[in-house]
Amino acid sequence: MAYVIAKKKNTDEKPFDYLPKFHTLRDGTEVILDYYDNQDEEETYRILKDIVDDGQSYPQETMETIQEFKDYYLSHDAFVVRQAQTAEVLGAFYIKPNFPGRCSHLSNAGFIVKPSARRKGIARFMAQNYLYMARDLGYKASMFNLVFVNNEGSLKLWRDLGFVEIGRIPNAGNLKGVGFTDAVQFYYDFATLPQKQ
Repeated sequence: MAYVIAKKKNTDEKPFDYLPKFHTLRDGTEVILDYYDNQDEEETYRILKDIVDDGQSYPQETMETIQEFKDYYLSHDAFVVRQAQTAEVLGAFYIKPNFPGRCSHLSNAGFIVKPSARRKGIARFMAQNYLYMARDLGYKASMFNLVFVNNEGSLKLWRDLGFVEIGRIPNAGNLKGVGFTDAVQFYYDFATLPQKQ
């Protein structure tokens, strides 16, 4: 039987004094990394639903309702990148324990970027901040369980940021239009991070 990770208790706590964080993308677009807010629900859900429907990078086969999205994506800490002028959600990520109990010091994260906003540096901006944010939430390390080998952009990003490949799972996912595909597992020890960003 698979383990269950308890949902984080609802609080209005905002643990980071460095959010919101402003950033300029490669194309000159001004963006803001901030806490997920209920106003982001529809846009964030739509981005994840489209990615799940595409069937190439997330293990779920469907994401049909906002409640499914909330149960999965919002169980712990969630953050968004908004376009500074319009507040449009361009990307998002969650941070949560990868395992329960005695192993809950290992974090996991899920990153999504709106298709029209890709290849502008949003994923790298989120990933670089994730390392510090997860550490500042008290996690000791990060472990990604399923980075499918066809997701070349994600593989490159984690390697560039210094993640260590700790394993490869043969035929881990039956991806849409591709078939059975291997997945790489990545690990990052937060003790190796410089103290400040």
